[in-house]
Amino acid sequence: MLKQSFLIAVLALFHETCGWTPESFISRRQAIASAAFGVVALPQTGALAEVPALPYELRDRKNNKDAVIAQDYWYMMGQTPPRRLNGPVRLDDPQWNAFGSCEIAEGGSASNSCTYVSLKQRIPTYSKYAFNIDLGAKEYRMLGQALKDAAATNNEKAWNTAASYVTTLPSTPPPPPVDALLKMVLFASGMLTSPNYNGPSKELLVARFYVNEVGFATKEITKAIEARDGPLAVQAWEFGKESWNSYYQIVNGKIVLKVGDKFELIE
Repeated sequence: MLKQSFLIAVLALFHETCGWTPESFISRRQAIASAAFGVVALPQTGALAEVPALPYELRDRKNNKDAVIAQDYWYMMGQTPPRRLNGPVRLDDPQWNAFGSCEIAEGGSASNSCTYVSLKQRIPTYSKYAFNIDLGAKEYRMLGQALKDAAATNNEKAWNTAASYVTTLPSTPPPPPVDALLKMVLFASGMLTSPNYNGPSKELLVARFYVNEVGFATKEITKAIEARDGPLAVQAWEFGKESWNSYYQIVNGKIVLKVGDKFELIE
């Protein structure tokens, strides 16, 4: 009973902060899915050290109006991929429907004629975008530590440090975690789009979906920092970490030794 009351209180706080209602968790375009509440560990501060993970993935997406790129897997298919992807997208997995699939060869595998992206395309794409994406991920790791420090101490300097990783000041370029978002979209397009297939592939749409999730997380982090809400800031950061790592699960499969080093997951 106590756990149930606590969960209700957390969801009430989530509604107050984000403007969500239980009815808005699933829009008309989303498939109804069950969501398990995980646990995010926070530093021991004398208050509650653990809070249930908030279901950001079930939010009202507002037709992707504020997304980094509108045309992602959810927008095209009305379905959301898993909150955390633990491996590459299998093209023959029945979980993913036929949109963006290539011609299927005997045995269930997609034919190379429509899925292969040449090294001549992947190498310059990697050279152009990989450094900035990796820098964004490294600073996103640092943001996570800054948020945990701020949540533990409620020190104004710690909050300002955290804000520097997600706040774009006037007449200055965006910080690396924010700057990386559009480059992640362009990188996925170059690594996952075959010139022999006219249209966005399934993998590309899923990669875009996770970029949009990271973009949403950075906005939620910014709002939580402004409100000096440590637990909510760490929650949003954890969600963004899962989304960034899911994106890496997709694009890393296209990074071979001749292209460059694979991206390291955010721990």
